[in-house]
Amino acid sequence: MIVTAVTIILIIIMGMSIGGRVKISGPENVFGSMFTPVQRFLYSGGQFVENTIRPIFAFRRIDRENKKLSEENEQLTKQLVELQLAQSELEELRNLSKALNYVQEEDRFHHVSASVTGKDTGNWFNIFTIDVGTRDGIKKDSPVVNGNGLVGRVYEVGENWAKVITIIDNKSSVSFEILRQNEYIGVIRGSVKASLTGYLIDPQAEVVVGDKLITSGLSIYPKGIVIGEIKEVSKKEDELLKTITVEPAVNFKKIDKVMVLISQGE
Repeated sequence: MIVTAVTIILIIIMGMSIGGRVKISGPENVFGSMFTPVQRFLYSGGQFVENTIRPIFAFRRIDRENKKLSEENEQLTKQLVELQLAQSELEELRNLSKALNYVQEEDRFHHVSASVTGKDTGNWFNIFTIDVGTRDGIKKDSPVVNGNGLVGRVYEVGENWAKVITIIDNKSSVSFEILRQNEYIGVIRGSVKASLTGYLIDPQAEVVVGDKLITSGLSIYPKGIVIGEIKEVSKKEDELLKTITVEPAVNFKKIDKVMVLISQGE
């Protein structure tokens, strides 16, 4: 009976507490009035400190996250560049492999791939350096091509480097034949303006703009390498031979990789 009575009293007290008291005592009222401003100050101070400190820690966290994201972005960018370079290099090597098709007697030659490591001043690749030399079998006057056609020849060789003089240099000349009519032959030369001009030996040769030129095989260059195409034909009254202006097949403003042809007999 005592336990039951105590339980009933406790339940009644809990119900009153949950609903809130209708009236509080005088001392409680005085204490609450005194403590409320202090409580408000402490609460406001706590909120201020929290609002001040939290952004600091949040900033540090965000800064760490930004650094992490920046590192990941840098890594991804690096990987992307590497993939692009790999793809570009693969495409260049594919173009270089096509250059062998320009040599009709390719069984007489083997080739050495090379990268350009430097060039003379100016916008054009008149003379440039490659990263292969005598230790790779390179010799003076070895023909140099890329995936588009004839580039030039080696004119100076070191142990692990070589210098190439291109066909657009004013010290270069190439014997050619017209691809459409191989009995039409002639000679073209480079110029200080990095252009190709030349003449046809047969004054009656019927050539037109757009005719393609290939090496004739009458010089150091093997027969069948693409040189370019005719973009202008002229014949002055006081000249016996027809002169031509040729657009090179190779882009001499940008050369990254080349292929050096080496005779199997050497």
